[in-house]
Amino acid sequence: MLSNMERRTERKKRTRQKVLGAARQVVAEQGFIATTAREVAAAAEVSVGTVFLHFPTMAQLAETLLDEMVEEALAQVGEGPEGGDLIEHLLSVSSALYDAYRANPELSRHVVSASLFEAAPGGPSQRRMAEFQAWVSTRVEAAVAAGQIEPVPAPEAFMSFFALYFGVLVMGLREEVEAAGQLDLLGRLLRHTFRAAARS
Repeated sequence: MLSNMERRTERKKRTRQKVLGAARQVVAEQGFIATTAREVAAAAEVSVGTVFLHFPTMAQLAETLLDEMVEEALAQVGEGPEGGDLIEHLLSVSSALYDAYRANPELSRHVVSASLFEAAPGGPSQRRMAEFQAWVSTRVEAAVAAGQIEPVPAPEAFMSFFALYFGVLVMGLREEVEAAGQLDLLGRLLRHTFRAAARS
């Protein structure tokens, strides 16, 4: 039997999911920029205060919506096999992420631009980044152990990868690179970067 606290926690969780579902629906119909907290509240059949209780700003709501898309994309890719080619691992994950961002470019542009300076401490973007860094670091360490690349500190390897990944992502969101060209460009840049690391 659930305690009163457990029931409240469960009710809060259901309400949050209801708000997120309503936000997804409203954003799909009219885009994020045109979406207001009042419209989300009406679609969720809750008060505006309830929306802000769960998501204090519309930016945090947008960040959470995009993070759900990213989580789904990463789940489809999975961990991938241990070992294997480092670049292929990185490109496989990048492909899934680029597809997720491309699915809702307006929301993606909003969140990406806001995340540079306005991301909520401890929010979904920061948590996802920490998970992503750990995943990449594990792959880099495996590649070093397998002799694919010369020893390179995992944090530096992650920073190099992420700078390239993010740059190509932004180019795609700006429509400076077509979808088909994003992975090709990233692959060339990564191969050049990790070859350089192997020679150093």
